[in-house]
Amino acid sequence: MKRLELDDFRLYHCLTSVCLSPNGQTAAFVATKVNSEKDGYDSWLCLYSYARGETTQFPGISSIKAPFWLDDETLLYQAGADAKPGEVWTVYRQLNIASGEIADYMRIPARVFGIWPLEDGRFVLKCEYNGNYPGLHSVDEQERALALAEQKANEDYIVADELPFRHDGEGYSNNIRKRLAIFDRNTGALEFLSRDLAEVEHIDVYGGKIVYTAHQIAKERRMLYPTGIFRYDLATGETEELIDENTYRIRTVGHIGGEIVFSGSNLQRYGNQENPWFYVLRDGKPVVFASNEESAMASVASDCRYTGAGASYRVKEEGIYYLSTVGGDTVIRLASMDGSIKTLTKRNGTVESFDVGANGITCIALKNYQPQELYHVSDGEETALTNFNGWVVRERTIVKPERLPFENCGTQMEGWVIKPANYDPEKKYPGILCIHGGHKCAYGGNVYYHEMQLWANEGFFVFFCNPRGSDGGDNDFAEIIGRYGEIDYHDLMKFTDVVLASYPQIDAGNLAVTGGSYGGYMTNWVIGHTDRFKCASSQCSIASYISMFGTSDTGYSFPMFGFRTNIWEDFGRYWSHSPLKYADKVRTPTLFVASENDYRCPTSEAIQMYSALKLHGVEARLCIFKDECHMICRSGKPSHKTRRWQEITGWFHAHCDQ
Repeated sequence: MKRLELDDFRLYHCLTSVCLSPNGQTAAFVATKVNSEKDGYDSWLCLYSYARGETTQFPGISSIKAPFWLDDETLLYQAGADAKPGEVWTVYRQLNIASGEIADYMRIPARVFGIWPLEDGRFVLKCEYNGNYPGLHSVDEQERALALAEQKANEDYIVADELPFRHDGEGYSNNIRKRLAIFDRNTGALEFLSRDLAEVEHIDVYGGKIVYTAHQIAKERRMLYPTGIFRYDLATGETEELIDENTYRIRTVGHIGGEIVFSGSNLQRYGNQENPWFYVLRDGKPVVFASNEESAMASVASDCRYTGAGASYRVKEEGIYYLSTVGGDTVIRLASMDGSIKTLTKRNGTVESFDVGANGITCIALKNYQPQELYHVSDGEETALTNFNGWVVRERTIVKPERLPFENCGTQMEGWVIKPANYDPEKKYPGILCIHGGHKCAYGGNVYYHEMQLWANEGFFVFFCNPRGSDGGDNDFAEIIGRYGEIDYHDLMKFTDVVLASYPQIDAGNLAVTGGSYGGYMTNWVIGHTDRFKCASSQCSIASYISMFGTSDTGYSFPMFGFRTNIWEDFGRYWSHSPLKYADKVRTPTLFVASENDYRCPTSEAIQMYSALKLHGVEARLCIFKDECHMICRSGKPSHKTRRWQEITGWFHAHCDQ
């Protein structure tokens, strides 16, 4: 068995965007792999045929995404486009799966995020609208050229008059929206249907009408999460409001038996993190058909996936299929109109995306501590359909996590421990506590994590858990609003105590702690409240809720949901939950890792903590990656991912005696 190496991640295949043909006999999906020569990624189309029981790859089709079916023989997918600087086009190509013939199909003058075919060459779209330069979306070349010239003249400065005005990984978004539109392939015309300032989220086309959810981003209005439901009549061109924009945060919308159904929450009990219930619209009013207190999203962390996972909800006649995190696993559940909620997949990993056909479910998943593969699920039986990544567990030294349940303050929780590779029970080893992001995310013992396995191969114990505030339980378990750094910190420290008591081979004097995003916030908090760790690495972190209030792309809405107030009404509360307040107590050597274009947890947050430690004479190092955003672990340049791991692991080795 060969030792797992850092650059093995360059060999992994990441799978996304699975969708079934109308007859359910062919699954289309996208495979992505590192291209080391260009320091980036290549993506290509794959088809799995249930009739033949085999996968066909189209490696010549690179940098593709978002496949969807026109009919059982015809697949469309997005492909890269040649465009003038500043222009945005979405190009669709057509694949005939019987002949393998590929042809250009249509060019749309906008970024497309969702597409639904109508008749006569028309398509319903969810696509980006640039309200600053609307001429960019015109079919007229002269009008488009004028908009490009105006955009070019203004490229050296940014104007904002709304919040949010930028989004992590997407850039500046002032006056830019995802809107409902219709594209006519015959004329090339793109007609926007929803209001200029409304952000469209979910769309369903049924019976000559388009039902969609949207929320208004107004210039002088507080940022809010709730969304409304609207219906556009294709025949009359009229739009009616079915649910106002101030009551529910809606996660999906669709039709069952001709009735409009949706999942959503009213945010009254648990705020923005509240798990959704399932509703049907009757006589103009939402009626609950299935109540739910548990997770309704996929939130288990892994560094072996790529962006653009695919569908997490599917609305069918049987009910609403959705992903749900249960403990450290993500399963598919079905909420039926009779009020029942059934779990359809096993608790043995995390489902990433899925589609539902007549012969069962096809999904992309990380199962049984292996990287992603395509699976078929029927009557509780799960069958792997592909073998892209099987070599990892066959040919590399992999140490599966051992489950370690624990209890704190009367609450049962679970964690996991990975022993060092080639473990010798007579030896002492350093240990690393890993803290997940979120806060409402989770770790799982059945989910492969490359970085953790590398540390095990470097001779570290690695341990991680899901403290209160994590996903995977009910609303009460996830609810830590206004208590960040309190009960979650005590759970993490209790878990560390349990790990040390259960594994005496861990050297309690040589522990490291690390985490990213919320995990970075908690790492900053931990080093300000205990000296038990020999060193720390804080990644993409938050130092101060006061500065984060006005700089994160979440805007002020995230902390205001968290603290139920703003910094002028209760400055002390914001400051007391900020790790920066306790930076003068830190004695732990700390490496801060940040991304220059991180709008979620801005680089200034890491700089504040770094500067504070330097001021107080604590050993610190700051590593900032240029041209990267918050998701560097998932979609960052391969060279940056390599350097990031080398920085962190080198820091651990330098401070934890072997």
